[in-house]
Amino acid sequence: MRVWLFLLGVLCASTIRPALADEVTVGITSTALPFVETAPDGRLTGGFNVELARLLCSRMGRICSLEKTSFPQLVTRVEEGTFQIGFANLLKTPEREQKMLFSTPIWRSTSSFVTRSGAPAIQPATARQKARICVVRKTAQEAYVAELPGPLNNMVPVSSHAEVFAGLTQGQCDAALLPTVHVLSFLASPDGVGYDYSGAPVQDPRLSGNVYIVVAKSRPELLEALNQAFADINRDGTYRALIARFFPFDIL
Repeated sequence: MRVWLFLLGVLCASTIRPALADEVTVGITSTALPFVETAPDGRLTGGFNVELARLLCSRMGRICSLEKTSFPQLVTRVEEGTFQIGFANLLKTPEREQKMLFSTPIWRSTSSFVTRSGAPAIQPATARQKARICVVRKTAQEAYVAELPGPLNNMVPVSSHAEVFAGLTQGQCDAALLPTVHVLSFLASPDGVGYDYSGAPVQDPRLSGNVYIVVAKSRPELLEALNQAFADINRDGTYRALIARFFPFDIL
């Protein structure tokens, strides 16, 4: 009997361990459409980042558990290693490079101010002197606004894009600074009626550049697999088809 139990334990260990080695916890920021779609109960159901994560996990042959989270929490958990992969539309900075690994670039981002339609165009250099500006914590947009001259309380940091848009519509801020593509769903929504981009995207290298997927520093082998999977979907046209499903313009 004891021998049988021992052999059963060995068999179970040999069958379970390889599956665990392939399991990956993926953090995805709870941004608005077109990047994330959620069910009424909060489950991730689709969106560009969700579909891209599933596609890459499939190409890597990994079992991925997708978890919705805020941008600041995603950054923290990738640094800790409790998220092995993170989809947060991140730009690369020297500080972040010390704490996490970056994939090959997946698309290119710009940032824009958003205000009420018809309001005077925001002039970036004087933005914080003349307006209360909502930004998401731990983002390049927050760092940029923090360096502008103006009253400290004219920068309003929040935890998510949804809170930025709520800040605009509820009067907590006069303007917001966000990645340009993240504003599309808001402008197309009932809440976004009466709002628009304020001038052209901000011309500053800190607010434009390549967007990356991030990987925990302890998982270089996972980064290699991720980059190979991305190269594969780029080469066979699958990635272009995915972009066309979610965006009215080319983001590469």
